Amino acid sequence: MAHRAGDAGLRSPPPAADRISALPDELIQSILAWLPSTAAAARTSAVSRRWRGVWTSIPELSFQVDQQRPLRADSSTAEAVDAALDAYSDSATLNRLTIDVVGGASLSVSRVEAWLHFASLRLAGELRLSLPGGASAACRQTAVVLMGQLLMHQPMMAIPAVMHQPVMAFPRGSRMQQLDLPVCERATRIDLSGINFALRLPAAGTFAALRVLRINVASQLRGDVGHLVSMQCPRLRELEMCDVATAAAGLSITSTSLERLVLRRVSLGMNGRIDVDAPGLYYLALDTCGDRSAPATITTAMLAELIWNHAYNPSHHNLNGADRQIYRLVATYGSNNVALFRRFDVVDELCLRLSMPLKGEQYNKFLQDMDELPKAKVLEVKGLSTKRHLEPTMLHLLRKHNRLTKIKVDLFPANLKEIECLHGCGCVPTESWTTDDINLDSLEEVEISSFTGAPEDINLLKLLFRYRIKIRKLAIQTPSGISLSQDMQKRIWGLARPHCIILEFETTQFSR
Repeated sequence: MAHRAGDAGLRSPPPAADRISALPDELIQSILAWLPSTAAAARTSAVSRRWRGVWTSIPELSFQVDQQRPLRADSSTAEAVDAALDAYSDSATLNRLTIDVVGGASLSVSRVEAWLHFASLRLAGELRLSLPGGASAACRQTAVVLMGQLLMHQPMMAIPAVMHQPVMAFPRGSRMQQLDLPVCERATRIDLSGINFALRLPAAGTFAALRVLRINVASQLRGDVGHLVSMQCPRLRELEMCDVATAAAGLSITSTSLERLVLRRVSLGMNGRIDVDAPGLYYLALDTCGDRSAPATITTAMLAELIWNHAYNPSHHNLNGADRQIYRLVATYGSNNVALFRRFDVVDELCLRLSMPLKGEQYNKFLQDMDELPKAKVLEVKGLSTKRHLEPTMLHLLRKHNRLTKIKVDLFPANLKEIECLHGCGCVPTESWTTDDINLDSLEEVEISSFTGAPEDINLLKLLFRYRIKIRKLAIQTPSGISLSQDMQKRIWGLARPHCIILEFETTQFSR
């Protein structure tokens, strides 16, 4: 008996029941939807007969098309995408379709149109399509962003006029293949990027459920975007176009549903203008459209956030109906757009990209014009001409904004080559460096980025703590590849400790 008992203890347990396969199809489909791609979901058909075809009814389809490396675990060929769409169940509800083409794959316009046609018939949710132009174009866009950051740090008068042009211009006489965007009546969101065909918008039909439309990196956009938004998208809340070359001479939108509008580096043709009448628009980003001085009239009574990287001349640029107090304003501050800041009295968050002249008289005028800035609670400053201009510039800003609760300063110098400028150079009168008339009793938090530990950086801390302020938190961030030594961190903590409760570095925290 003991021997038999011992044998029983060595016996293998019975195989566990396959409880997952016993679940209803709807639950299995929900599980498959969490897999990284439709290709991975389709491979579950090899598990058993029970699993065959279950994936054809999952609510989300996602493909990464890589013709060069189709054997990767989560990649597919274009032919595999065709087969998957053909196999998709006629009774299933498709909530999302994502097709991301990578690896420089060459696709025919007829194949992409077939994918879009499938979406127009079956999709009741989100469409995301990124074509091969997205990879190279994304690199171009990254380069443009980096260039923009450099230009942002340059005096405006020093930037050649050609640099204000959009990334692309509509090529005359182009014979690029045309890709027709079909009407998708049940789509709630459409994201198109890297479109390396001439994208033609439909002139008729209604996108009845569309809430979000984003077109990023399109070589040619044919059709009237304004007509599409105004007449064919009755529920559209967000329109975004970035790095898009249009054939239209301008953009005219009238919409009662539009809430967010983002236009970045959009070419508008010769003498193009922007006209938007959207009473519910609360977020507007206008960045280098047309020739960067293209006339623009925006009519809205709900404006709360404004990003304006564009010229501003009251005779050509208008914000009709907008209140004189908004939540957030991001803009380049320089002598050529002071009128924009006069447009507002109070801004909760004011983000300034400084376009600083280097000559003495012009620099003095630059500081005097700071009196036109609206009052703010949170102040963010980028693009100092040189670190030697930091102290007088910040003093002028702090005099104006004496009820600040938070300050954010980026110490990355605007000019990569420092000019020969010392405190005695006469750029700023010495008396403007006094701090007797500055009150920072309400200040709670300070963030400093691009901090290297240079003497000018330390001087900024001494400047702030000169007012005997008591702040809750000081956060310091260093540039990539630079780390502050423990001795430097302790030195900074010694400066901050009488005034600050918490000092945060990227890897270290001091507190009292």
